[in-house]
Amino acid sequence: MITKGEIKAILTIFVFYFIIELVGITCPIKFLTGISCAGCGLSRAWLSVLKLDFQSAFYFHPLFWLVIPAALMLIFYKKIPKKFFNCFIYFFVISFITVYLIRMFGSKNDIVVFNPKNGFIYSIFFNLNN
Repeated sequence: MITKGEIKAILTIFVFYFIIELVGITCPIKFLTGISCAGCGLSRAWLSVLKLDFQSAFYFHPLFWLVIPAALMLIFYKKIPKKFFNCFIYFFVISFITVYLIRMFGSKNDIVVFNPKNGFIYSIFFNLNN
Protein backbone atom coordinates (compact mmCIF):
# COMPACT_ATOMS: atom_id res chain seq x y z
CA MET A 1 0.00 0.00 0.00
CA ILE A 2 0.94 3.65 -0.14
CA THR A 3 3.13 4.98 2.67
CA LYS A 4 2.54 8.23 4.54
CA GLY A 5 5.55 9.75 2.79
CA GLU A 6 4.12 8.89 -0.63
CA ILE A 7 0.75 10.40 0.33
CA LYS A 8 2.52 13.58 1.47
CA ALA A 9 4.43 13.75 -1.82
CA ILE A 10 1.23 13.31 -3.86
CA LEU A 11 -0.59 15.95 -1.82
CA THR A 12 2.36 18.33 -2.20
CA ILE A 13 2.22 17.93 -5.98
CA PHE A 14 -1.54 18.58 -6.02
CA VAL A 15 -1.16 21.68 -3.84
CA PHE A 16 1.69 22.94 -6.07
CA TYR A 17 -0.41 22.49 -9.21
CA PHE A 18 -3.42 24.12 -7.57
CA ILE A 19 -1.34 27.17 -6.59
CA ILE A 20 0.21 27.61 -10.04
CA GLU A 21 -3.22 27.17 -11.60
CA LEU A 22 -4.47 30.06 -9.45
CA VAL A 23 -1.80 32.36 -10.91
CA GLY A 24 -2.70 31.36 -14.46
CA ILE A 25 -0.02 28.77 -15.21
CA THR A 26 -1.84 25.70 -16.48
CA CYS A 27 1.29 23.62 -17.08
CA PRO A 28 4.65 24.40 -15.47
CA ILE A 29 6.64 22.52 -18.13
CA LYS A 30 4.99 24.35 -21.00
CA PHE A 31 5.25 27.65 -19.12
CA LEU A 32 8.99 27.23 -18.54
CA THR A 33 10.01 25.70 -21.86
CA GLY A 34 7.25 26.53 -24.36
CA ILE A 35 7.14 22.83 -25.21
CA SER A 36 4.28 20.52 -24.31
CA CYS A 37 5.04 17.37 -22.36
CA ALA A 38 3.87 13.83 -23.11
CA GLY A 39 0.98 14.25 -20.67
CA CYS A 40 -0.29 17.46 -22.22
CA GLY A 41 -4.08 17.37 -22.42
CA LEU A 42 -4.63 14.75 -19.71
CA SER A 43 -6.38 17.15 -17.33
CA ARG A 44 -8.67 18.41 -20.07
CA ALA A 45 -9.33 14.83 -21.17
CA TRP A 46 -10.43 13.82 -17.68
CA LEU A 47 -12.60 16.91 -17.35
CA SER A 48 -14.25 15.81 -20.60
CA VAL A 49 -14.78 12.31 -19.20
CA LEU A 50 -16.53 13.83 -16.19
CA LYS A 51 -18.90 15.49 -18.66
CA LEU A 52 -19.26 12.12 -20.47
CA ASP A 53 -17.74 13.70 -23.59
CA PHE A 54 -15.43 10.86 -24.63
CA GLN A 55 -14.81 12.24 -28.10
CA SER A 56 -13.25 15.38 -26.61
CA ALA A 57 -11.38 13.27 -24.06
CA PHE A 58 -9.69 11.28 -26.84
CA TYR A 59 -8.95 14.51 -28.69
CA PHE A 60 -7.25 16.09 -25.68
CA HIS A 61 -5.21 12.95 -24.94
CA PRO A 62 -5.88 9.52 -26.48
CA LEU A 63 -4.20 7.70 -23.58
CA PHE A 64 -6.20 9.32 -20.77
CA TRP A 65 -7.66 5.92 -19.90
CA LEU A 66 -4.21 4.50 -19.06
CA VAL A 67 -3.97 6.71 -15.99
CA ILE A 68 -6.31 4.50 -13.96
CA PRO A 69 -4.48 1.19 -14.55
CA ALA A 70 -1.15 2.99 -13.97
CA ALA A 71 -2.39 4.40 -10.66
CA LEU A 72 -3.66 0.97 -9.60
CA MET A 73 -0.34 -0.58 -10.55
CA LEU A 74 1.53 1.96 -8.44
CA ILE A 75 -0.80 1.54 -5.47
CA PHE A 76 -0.63 -2.26 -5.50
CA TYR A 77 2.88 -2.71 -6.88
CA LYS A 78 3.95 -4.90 -3.95
CA LYS A 79 1.15 -7.38 -4.72
CA ILE A 80 1.79 -7.53 -8.49
CA PRO A 81 4.40 -9.87 -9.97
CA LYS A 82 7.51 -7.84 -10.73
CA LYS A 83 7.73 -9.05 -14.33
CA PHE A 84 4.13 -8.00 -15.04
CA PHE A 85 4.66 -4.65 -13.31
CA ASN A 86 7.82 -3.97 -15.35
CA CYS A 87 6.10 -4.95 -18.62
CA PHE A 88 3.23 -2.59 -17.86
CA ILE A 89 5.59 0.28 -17.05
CA TYR A 90 7.49 -0.29 -20.33
CA PHE A 91 4.18 -0.43 -22.23
CA PHE A 92 3.00 2.77 -20.51
CA VAL A 93 6.19 4.71 -21.23
CA ILE A 94 6.51 3.51 -24.83
CA SER A 95 2.83 4.29 -25.47
CA PHE A 96 3.14 7.82 -24.11
CA ILE A 97 6.36 8.52 -26.04
CA THR A 98 4.87 7.17 -29.28
CA VAL A 99 1.64 9.15 -28.94
CA TYR A 100 3.63 12.25 -27.93
CA LEU A 101 5.82 12.06 -31.03
CA ILE A 102 2.82 11.46 -33.30
CA ARG A 103 0.97 14.39 -31.75
CA MET A 104 4.05 16.62 -31.86
CA PHE A 105 5.17 15.92 -35.42
CA GLY A 106 2.45 13.95 -37.18
CA SER A 107 -0.79 15.73 -36.46
CA LYS A 108 -2.11 19.22 -36.67
CA ASN A 109 -3.62 19.91 -33.29
CA ASP A 110 -3.25 22.78 -30.90
CA ILE A 111 -2.84 20.61 -27.81
CA VAL A 112 0.81 19.59 -28.19
CA VAL A 113 3.03 22.48 -29.24
CA PHE A 114 6.71 23.20 -29.76
CA ASN A 115 7.23 26.93 -29.19
CA PRO A 116 10.42 27.38 -27.16
CA LYS A 117 10.35 31.13 -27.84
CA ASN A 118 7.13 31.31 -25.79
CA GLY A 119 8.80 29.72 -22.77
CA PHE A 120 9.81 31.63 -19.66
CA ILE A 121 13.37 30.28 -19.78
CA TYR A 122 13.86 31.49 -23.35
CA SER A 123 12.52 34.91 -22.46
CA ILE A 124 15.00 35.20 -19.57
CA PHE A 125 18.00 34.30 -21.75
CA PHE A 126 16.79 36.42 -24.67
CA ASN A 127 16.33 39.45 -22.42
CA LEU A 128 19.79 38.96 -20.90
CA ASN A 129 21.41 39.15 -24.33
CA ASN A 130 19.71 42.47 -25.21
